[in-house]
Amino acid sequence: MNLNSFKRIIQDYLDGRLTNQGKDRVDAWYQSISNDDLTPFRDVDHKDAVRNEIFAKIGIEVPHKVIKNGQIKRFPWLSSAAAVLLLGIGSMMYFQYSKSTLYAGREQETALLTQVTTHAGQLQEIQLPDGTSIFLNGNTQVRYDKTNFATKRKLFLDRGEAFFQVKRDTAHPFTIGTGKVSVAVLGTSFNVNNSPTSQQISVEVKTGRVRVENEDRGDSHILIPGKGVRYKSGKDVEVFDRSPDHVNLWTQGGMMLDNVGFSELKEIIYNRYGLLLVGEGLATETFNYSLMIPRVQSLEQVLNIICNIHQIKFRRKNNEIILYK
Repeated sequence: MNLNSFKRIIQDYLDGRLTNQGKDRVDAWYQSISNDDLTPFRDVDHKDAVRNEIFAKIGIEVPHKVIKNGQIKRFPWLSSAAAVLLLGIGSMMYFQYSKSTLYAGREQETALLTQVTTHAGQLQEIQLPDGTSIFLNGNTQVRYDKTNFATKRKLFLDRGEAFFQVKRDTAHPFTIGTGKVSVAVLGTSFNVNNSPTSQQISVEVKTGRVRVENEDRGDSHILIPGKGVRYKSGKDVEVFDRSPDHVNLWTQGGMMLDNVGFSELKEIIYNRYGLLLVGEGLATETFNYSLMIPRVQSLEQVLNIICNIHQIKFRRKNNEIILYK
């Protein structure tokens, strides 16, 4: 999307020509880049002056108020948006967010994506329109085109972990997008973990065959049961073995830690239980874990195992689990 398209969307927003869905997407875009604590203005007059100057430079007519149904409708976010522009976020933010929000709001309203998000500590299973089953771990987000999914079986895993049991359809391959890494299958079961903490994307196959491609590297891997691939920081790649029985152990109440550090352990605990793991006066950067718990009875069981490894103790304070000597 170019700047002219962006300006047209904003002007349509101001003139009331966008649909309600389009307006919601503009509002959501602004909220995603704004900061309530951002206050670079000296006073209200300074704020108005900056707002008018910036929007004048990009060619957008900004009304101070609009009369609608006998009432004055104001746009308080516009002056705050000017603050965002003033601090240098401006045009880069427009292009960064336009593909998923603003652009979709005007020109792709017929293909809005359904979003499913789980909170930390929440596990959820969903059924897609084609009969595919997905088990979502905590703190996970997926998006897909519900209306056209039968013919365009593509899903985006924005973050988190999901286990897929894909219904076979040779005419319509099932694809998953996770940033620069894509996964394509026909009918199979596999696990995908898009970890924002470790900046790693891993794919492990339980049944069938999976093709994994990396846009940055320009390579691809065909995975069969017992095989997995892990991309670190988007580029470094590692192919590894994994017992098919352990691929979806987490969906069965178990836990698999395979050479993970403390930061990865923190992410696992947070996603599964919604609690923050904190090391108090500990050299946590040296911690490493390789263990399997077939069935986790409780968080306390996991913590006892961790503490026994390091000969330390734990206590809980509000939503934190504190490890200490």
